[in-house]
Amino acid sequence: MEKLERKFRQVSENKLPILSKAPNVISMIDGERVLAREPGKNPRLYVKIGTKLYYSEFTELIKGS
Repeated sequence: MEKLERKFRQVSENKLPILSKAPNVISMIDGERVLAREPGKNPRLYVKIGTKLYYSEFTELIKGS
């Protein structure tokens, strides 16, 4: 994809995709964000920056009933 096409894609997509497993770094574009809800783990927000994939893990504050 060209740089302009990637920018347009990022601007036009405002929803955060939710996956049931960790994303594939090869299929992601630079700057893409994905939320993963893996069974038995806390939800993680993944961000691809350049060729690296970073994540931030969410922790539960209050247990719901």
